[in-house]
Amino acid sequence: MFRLFYTPDWFNGLDLVFDTVSLLIALMIAAYSWRVYKIHRENKYGYFSFSFILIALAFISKIIMEGLLYYAPLRNAATSVLVPVVGKAATGINYSSLFFRSGFFISMITMLGAWLLLFFISQKKEGRLKKYYEVSQIALFVYLLLLISLVSNFKYEVFYLTSAVILGMTVLNYYKNYLNTNKNKNAWRVMVAFLFFLFANFAFIFVFLNARLYVVGEILMLAGFLLLMRTYARIQRGQKRAFASTTVTQKVQQKIEKPNKTHKVPFPKPRKRVVN
Repeated sequence: MFRLFYTPDWFNGLDLVFDTVSLLIALMIAAYSWRVYKIHRENKYGYFSFSFILIALAFISKIIMEGLLYYAPLRNAATSVLVPVVGKAATGINYSSLFFRSGFFISMITMLGAWLLLFFISQKKEGRLKKYYEVSQIALFVYLLLLISLVSNFKYEVFYLTSAVILGMTVLNYYKNYLNTNKNKNAWRVMVAFLFFLFANFAFIFVFLNARLYVVGEILMLAGFLLLMRTYARIQRGQKRAFASTTVTQKVQQKIEKPNKTHKVPFPKPRKRVVN
């Protein structure tokens, strides 16, 4: 049975819980970014939402593959469904290995695509991802990511090393953004979250030395997503407070600018003179 690398037996199943939490956070951030995009109509929010959808797809594929590897009842159920559709393996063809390699390939290509897209977004250049030559560069990068993901099925270190390189450049961009925003706390938290992702991928690279590094990597990945969730929750609360403050200010101004109604004082009616 195909596996990228061997993990500690006591951690099998716990990593699925970690990945599920990260998956839910990625979907929440994607939904929030999409709402912001619908309001402001800025491309960077749409691309940000799409990148976290890719991350969610990567986690879904990873969770399915690892669940099948860890639990025999799931493997038996999958076999009972796939065998009637695909048929029995011909001589020299291992459908089981092909299936797992395909699943991990989907996980790798979507995750690498997400990291690359987030790197482009973090460059903070006006008109980013609108010009033709930039879009053509993305097409070239997609080809390279496909090639890297294919090779990574046979040498997993290539995938995590490529992820670490992209994340390293992304962290530098977010650090510049932190300095340019007068050391904003939310910008700092976003940078630290991606720093966690970077360290997690470094840990995954060296799993062949010690399987416990896989646990370290999973914890760092989860910590990064939890920090991102906290940051976006704070941003959302800040926007709600700003909206409420603006609404109150507008109401006060309307009351001040509203002209006062002048009340007309009727003249007294002349009294009739009584002649004695």
